[in-house]
Amino acid sequence: MKLSEVQNLFKKQILAPQADPQTITDLKPAGHLPLNEAFEVYHQGYTNRLTEALSRTYETVLWVLGHDLFNDICARYIESQPSVAFNLDDYGSTFPEYLVNTSKTKGIPFLQDLASFERLYKEIDEAATPNPLPIEQVQEILHARNFKIRFIDAMGVFQSMYSVSELWKRRKEPPYMYEDVNWGNPESLLIYKKDKRVMVQNIDPVDAEVILELQEGKSASEALSGYADLMTPERSQALFQLLMKAGVIDDVTL
Repeated sequence: MKLSEVQNLFKKQILAPQADPQTITDLKPAGHLPLNEAFEVYHQGYTNRLTEALSRTYETVLWVLGHDLFNDICARYIESQPSVAFNLDDYGSTFPEYLVNTSKTKGIPFLQDLASFERLYKEIDEAATPNPLPIEQVQEILHARNFKIRFIDAMGVFQSMYSVSELWKRRKEPPYMYEDVNWGNPESLLIYKKDKRVMVQNIDPVDAEVILELQEGKSASEALSGYADLMTPERSQALFQLLMKAGVIDDVTL
């Protein structure tokens, strides 16, 4: 058997909950531990490391579910979604969607949104510290009638029917306290990195929609046109002032 074949076989057995009997016959252990027990040790270690990675990314989800249920869901997720990332902290991008499809979390309607929020927070936290356009340069161009804004990479808009940020703020409290949190209200958030810190700011839902359209590459006039009845000149100016103050504008072009 070639080395590459042995390596692939070894990897397959680590990912599998139980070692394949034929593999145990084909391979010989180097030590005293039987192969089936050795593979169980490797498999458990692999599962534990990925569970730890998921718990770092989805800390509030762990707080809501409790360790036992969280670990059980993680084990099932890991079995269905093996890691292909070199960096374990990159693992789990599909975890929010997985939470919707498991019957164990059906009674917690906000869970997918909470996980999506924590994933976005992680991505912004790991993005390079931005160097936004100076406010003075932005102000010079914002007086024009039509311009486009390019935002920094370390920024995102998050919208949910649930107040997941309120849950996130309480994640250091004793477990199972989420029932005391008023999470039933919709929210729109601007999440961005400033001075190496991730900021989470509540914004108006209409402002959030305008920012999303600007992110898509639309000009300011195009982004505002769909909300003409709501976005008065004063309110539009207030939105752009908010973006300048947050330091999320990378460039402005005419």
